[in-house]
Amino acid sequence: MITLEEAIDKLRSLVKPLQAEEIPVLKSHGRILREDVHSPISIPPFDKSAMDGYAVKAVDTSGASDKEPVVLEVLEDIPAGKVGRFLLRKGTATRIMTGAPLPGGADTIVMVEDTEAAPDGVLIKKTLEKGTHVVPAGEDIKKGERVLTAGTFIGAAEMGMIASTGRSKVKVSIKPKVRVISTGSEILKPGQDLQPGHIYDSNGYAMTGLATRRGADARFLGIARDRKGDLERKIARADDAHLLVLSGGISVGDYDLVQDVLAGMGTKQIFYRVRIKPGMPTYAGIQGKRFVLGLPGNPASCMVTFMLFAGLLIDSMLGKKEIWLRRGQARLSVPIRLKPERRKFLRGILQETDGRLMVEPCHAQQSGVMNSMVTANVLIDSPEGVTELKAGSLVDIIYL
Repeated sequence: MITLEEAIDKLRSLVKPLQAEEIPVLKSHGRILREDVHSPISIPPFDKSAMDGYAVKAVDTSGASDKEPVVLEVLEDIPAGKVGRFLLRKGTATRIMTGAPLPGGADTIVMVEDTEAAPDGVLIKKTLEKGTHVVPAGEDIKKGERVLTAGTFIGAAEMGMIASTGRSKVKVSIKPKVRVISTGSEILKPGQDLQPGHIYDSNGYAMTGLATRRGADARFLGIARDRKGDLERKIARADDAHLLVLSGGISVGDYDLVQDVLAGMGTKQIFYRVRIKPGMPTYAGIQGKRFVLGLPGNPASCMVTFMLFAGLLIDSMLGKKEIWLRRGQARLSVPIRLKPERRKFLRGILQETDGRLMVEPCHAQQSGVMNSMVTANVLIDSPEGVTELKAGSLVDIIYL
């Protein structure tokens, strides 16, 4: 049996980022960037108006007020998308719209609210400092500046940032193909009539959801019965997988056939059994070019080990900048008594109380209780050897 750190180190030493592909920026949401993005232009590319109003020379507004406005000659109108034809000289102004480029000679924008139309031009009713309501060229991004780095998750803001540089396509990681199999002769597909001694499959659905949320191309291949031939046929269907994940049948019982079947199909073991609870009987191997994980059949154990091990593999294959689980710390709101063997991951509920992050373990911590995975929003990471954690103790947490 190995520690979690040893298991993670073994996987990290073997997994590599997958290939990249170029796709339209409009289809890049949720993908992982595989190149640094530099802007070939300044953003904005010109000095522009931040307001509807008048482009002026600030010096021409000196002394202007409601009671003593300054009159300026209006040379032209500049709507957004147009460039002014005239150079401003002393005593002149140009009517301008938000987003339009400043005409030559202008250095300030007077809001329309601080002006009044006049027969011979415009009345400026406010003294302004140079640069007021002007967005200078390159205020957001300078030409040549790196705006995003490889490994970044592309969300809505990142899509907009890439598009603002003029790019229509971007290089992203291909989605790892994750194939999921539930095992067990007692497992039924939801929608079937529940038979005596049977339960509905939850692991296949939970693992497929976890893989999809992580950014993988996830597909559930169905349920394999506790028969060698059925397991072999299901595993053979995962021939396109970068990662194959099976739940159940991984322990040492008479009907736990997964390890033997995998070995018979050429799978080389990376590790088996990890000093954690839940999830000790976890298996990892390599079959050809794909990784294989065998996870415990109990629902909570299955989900926790999927996040710990499959999550790491998927993140690494995607080339994410921030790999694996988001961690933090919180104070325990109640004391906890623990058995000292193995590192424990307790399902917990995190909330803010009086400005402090407080966490309380869910009441049901049994490996077979799925409901606690629904109510929990964190895992409490308790080190091996700890027998008691007092209320108020600072504990490590993993966000779910």
